[in-house]
This record gives sequence, structure tokens and C-alpha cells, in this order.
Amino acid sequence: MSRPVHRFTTDGLKLEVGETISATVSYETYGSLSPQRDNAVLLCHPFLGHRHAASSAADPRPGWWEPLVGPGRAFDTDRYFVVAVDTLYNPHRADSAAAGAGEPEADRLPQVTVRDNVRLQRQLLSSLGIERLACVAGPSTGGFQALEWAVTYPDRVRQVIAAASGPQATPLFSLAVCQAAIDAIASSPRDGLLHAVRLYLTLSSSNDWLDAVWGRRTATASPHPWAGPDGRYAFQAELDAEAERLARVLGPAYVAATARMALLHNVACGNRDLEVAAQKITAEVLLMPVSSDILFPPAVSQDFAGLIRTYGGRAEVWTLDSLAGHRAALLEAHRLTEPIASFLGHPVRH
Repeated sequence: MSRPVHRFTTDGLKLEVGETISATVSYETYGSLSPQRDNAVLLCHPFLGHRHAASSAADPRPGWWEPLVGPGRAFDTDRYFVVAVDTLYNPHRADSAAAGAGEPEADRLPQVTVRDNVRLQRQLLSSLGIERLACVAGPSTGGFQALEWAVTYPDRVRQVIAAASGPQATPLFSLAVCQAAIDAIASSPRDGLLHAVRLYLTLSSSNDWLDAVWGRRTATASPHPWAGPDGRYAFQAELDAEAERLARVLGPAYVAATARMALLHNVACGNRDLEVAAQKITAEVLLMPVSSDILFPPAVSQDFAGLIRTYGGRAEVWTLDSLAGHRAALLEAHRLTEPIASFLGHPVRH
């Protein structure tokens, strides 16, 4: 079903800022490429994620879209050749203790955009002999990349899926997640990194979900919060623990650069406005918002789908009804199986 981690290097990636750089990116594959090379699916990882979308013989750890990738699943690896790729400067490695080691300072990294990453992906796929994708898909900022493919390379992708995402970074996501992360890391790289990740995890949740899962329980081994300043609620302790785990495998420079990339996301850039961008899309598009997502509310998807259809394109919206907020596209990925398989035009084998 799968192969070990691969790496692709190019000496000629021209960035939006005008600089041309050498770049190396890691990727994983699942399934087999057809003789016609027409069954490739590109999966783009979410914010602060990595290439490991699903488990494999080479790496049995569950991936971020584990329920969706494999034989008989939505991205059926008996049918598709799935490529899951890192973004630029991604520090995630199999040995998490090594991740971020020797990372450059944030101000030494050139500014990169979602479009820069999509251009890198195109070079990678061309090196594999893949000139047209059956589908490109991803949640969160992975959805940014999927929609950028639809606008920048409309003749190179047949179908596009973006979950909990949108054609532009929303103001709340830009200010409360991205710029806050950049500012925190600039003031104190290590402590700021932890604060930035914690803030993202918090805003990616919802009040209803936090209440439903933890309520007002006191954290394990903690005094009651009213008893003193060291007391913690369970939801505080759980999010802190998750933030600390992520911070151990992420470098400050990478998070700051990724936050900047996400903040800048706008498929209309260079296309005058969203209307012109929408007119370029020839792929079939499936937008999958989450009902409780405050970062990318369902109206964002509805509006963009309407714009695509106005200009003769094909766009569907399927809303995931969930309390879990933005992260529902990962936490409840199994619920995306049927609508994705239906959109791709094949049944799911149970």
C-alpha cells in the first residue's frame, strides 16, 4: 500500500517575493501509480501538520486523515496513488526529538506563500511523471493549497476538496491565530512558540465542545482552581499538554513562517479579485465547512461556491454538523468518508 518517506529537491523554486531558492521537501505515497499516470491524488496537510496522512508498513502511526486513506476508504489506495507532501521548512521527522534541531532564525527564512508551496508541489509531481491530478484535497491550510491548485493550475486538476477552509484567510484566523503567533514568537521564541500553539488549539475548538468534553472538572493532580493560582481546569491542562507536545516537534521559525504563509493566503492575489479567481476554476470543487468553526464559518464556503457557480463552474458544499469547531475536520474525519467518496464517484467498502 505504501512506501517509505521520499525527498524531492529543486534548485529553481521562484518565490512570490522574487527570490529563487533551492528547496527540499519530504513526501509519502500510498497505492500505485497507474500506467496512464492519471490516478494521482495530492493530500495537503493542515496548519502545523506534516506529510504523514495515514499509517503504512513503513510508518504504522495513525495519520491526520487516517480514516480516509487506505483500501476501500474515501481515498481508496486500490484505486488511487496518494501523495502526501510537507510544506516548505517543515521540521517534522520520524525522530521527533530531532525535529527543529538547528533550525534557522525566522528572519533568515524568505517569505513563502501558499502559491509557492503549490509551485513546489507541481515540480515534485512532474518529477514523478504526473502532469494532471485526479484530485487535490486537504483540511484547514491544506484546503488553502487545494483551492490554490484550482486557480493557479486549472488544467492540471480534475477535482478539489477543501475542508474547514476557504479561498482567503479570514480576518479572525489572520489576526487571532497567525499574527498573534508571529508576535509571540518574535518576543520570545521558545515561550512564544508554546503560547502560539496553545492559542491555535483553543481557537480551533468551540465553547460547546470544550464544555461537552471537560465541563468544569478540575485537572488531574491539580488543586481546585478556586483554591489558588496553581489550580487548573481540565480543559486548560489538556490543551496545555497538547500544545507542549506539538511545540516539542515544531521550531519557532517554522511556525512563524507558516503563520505568515497562512495569513497571506488569498487566491485572488494577482487575479484582481475573487470573481476573476473563481472564473479560472475548471475543476469540480467540494467545500466541507464545519458548523461550529469560528475561523472559517460555513458562510465562507457557501459564498465561494456561489461565486464559482455564477461563472459556470461546479461547486458543492457539504457541512459537517459538529460541536468540535475547526478541528472537527481532523477529529471527526471518519464522518467525511461518505460525502468524499460520493464526490469522487466511487463506493466505500465497509
